Amino acid sequence: MTSLSAPVPPVPSEVALGSIAWLRASVARFSNGPDHTRRRALAVDALAPVDTDALQGTAFSRTHRIVAGLDVVDVMAEIARPVPVGVLAEALGLPDVSADVTPVAAAYHPHVLPGAAAEAALTRLIAECGGPTELAAARIGLLVQACDATAGLVGNGLLASLTGKPAEQPVLATRRRIDGEDVTVSLDGTPFGAGPRACPGARQAVALATGVLEALRGFRLTEVETTWVPAPNLRMPAVLRVTRG
Repeated sequence: MTSLSAPVPPVPSEVALGSIAWLRASVARFSNGPDHTRRRALAVDALAPVDTDALQGTAFSRTHRIVAGLDVVDVMAEIARPVPVGVLAEALGLPDVSADVTPVAAAYHPHVLPGAAAEAALTRLIAECGGPTELAAARIGLLVQACDATAGLVGNGLLASLTGKPAEQPVLATRRRIDGEDVTVSLDGTPFGAGPRACPGARQAVALATGVLEALRGFRLTEVETTWVPAPNLRMPAVLRVTRG
């Protein structure tokens, strides 16, 4: 068994229905065994009818509308998260729920204590999905996992194209339980993971990021120094202001 195919550290299952803790306990990301297999299948099935060409085109047009007429735009705040998440949400049959996905994504991982804003955002997301079911959790989980990861693809890809430096990998590591201990496993060289837990939305993420980056051709950085997100598991710009070249 490779480290990436090892079980994930379990999360509590006796939790309040509809809470952030419930979301963690209901998605494939934090599940093992048959639960993981069943919940991953829900996510894969939800993505199956999504047209990646349409995702790319919509991400392009939405980004183009945002930057039209603006002198300077912070790509990370105004585009990198809201555009991919909003476009994917609509492809999954939901309205643009990106404003609620962002705080839920920030509280998603087990080491984070969710605040009231994140819990309220999740309540709204669950309502849009028809109630607290495993299918709702799967759809929300796809959006949450797309939030920072796809933003990283956009930010790192844009920074690389504008500086000539290699694009950095946005998600650096994951957690696994090996021989009874929880360990950090590097994702170096496997940006979408590998094995039975490989990201089910890799093609969709690439399509969304490509559409955004195509719409930002001809822009240039307004600052020489790059500020990075202060998170040990993420490598992507916190702020990335650009203007037309």
